[in-house]
Amino acid sequence: MTCARPAIFARPIAAFAGLLLSAAPAAALTITPYFDASITTSGNAASVESAINQAISTVDSLYSNTGTVGIVFSQSSSVLGQSETVDYSIGYSGYVAALTADATAHPSNTILATALAHLSAGNDANGAGAIDATSAFFRAALGFNATGCFNSAGAFVNTCGQSYDGVITLGTGLNYGTTPVANTYSAIATAEHEIDEILGGGGQGSTLGQSIAAFGPLDLYRYSAAATPSFTTSGSATAYFSVDGGTTSIVSFNQTAPGDYADFGASGDVQSAYGTPGTVPSYTTASPEFAMMSAIGYDAVAVPEPGSLAVFALAALAMPRTRRRRR
Repeated sequence: MTCARPAIFARPIAAFAGLLLSAAPAAALTITPYFDASITTSGNAASVESAINQAISTVDSLYSNTGTVGIVFSQSSSVLGQSETVDYSIGYSGYVAALTADATAHPSNTILATALAHLSAGNDANGAGAIDATSAFFRAALGFNATGCFNSAGAFVNTCGQSYDGVITLGTGLNYGTTPVANTYSAIATAEHEIDEILGGGGQGSTLGQSIAAFGPLDLYRYSAAATPSFTTSGSATAYFSVDGGTTSIVSFNQTAPGDYADFGASGDVQSAYGTPGTVPSYTTASPEFAMMSAIGYDAVAVPEPGSLAVFALAALAMPRTRRRRR
């Protein structure tokens, strides 16, 4: 049986052709880095690249989704960590259908199955808003042929079709080792934090604070109480990540600007909105980050896909909407 996925759209609205292509065999997630001159010409280039490669290795080892995600890495003294991506958009019903197909193909992802079963309690349950997410998310997590829009110089190319899905900039004063250093933020944890965002999690998983009629993937799991979805930038509001309709809080979401609203409010986690110096947070299957990524379609166990599975190719690309997240 051939399974066709619904077309996704770039913002602003553009027309796409639903050309079916044969799907490639299932393979592990592969993140391909490109280190720009700000890293390769620095005095500690080897340490910086080693920390980034370790972060990539951790994320690659956790998720088995098919696909290669290209990321340009750079350094700057003006940030702790920053990611820049482009968003594509899909209607709510098409998004749920794609998530359901992923859950069916990967029954071991019980977090996703639970999340799907409780979508009717969350934001956008009436399907009025679209779902906006990154190119890497739509391609690696859900199997759409959404292309990257950045070249190796880290520049946005409005025709897309590029090798890189986003740009990550790390601060120059980070701790590049695995042993905590007092009053210093971890480069490994910061890189993992920003990689999650390129993949569609963390701050890039929400549209809160933006003037668009769309939700992000994590907005569907944002609650203030059981069966009470939360979608506000109010600093006095309560918001937490839940996959069972708000009954169980897995971790709090950040509600304090200027931190990203889909990053975590709790300290000490890789995805915390405000990093904790003097620590090197771990990222494992027991981490809340793993539950977060599982809920949006990243799978821990590879399941071979039938050769007849098909994905949509996108044509007539218009300029996608870029987003920058700073930690």
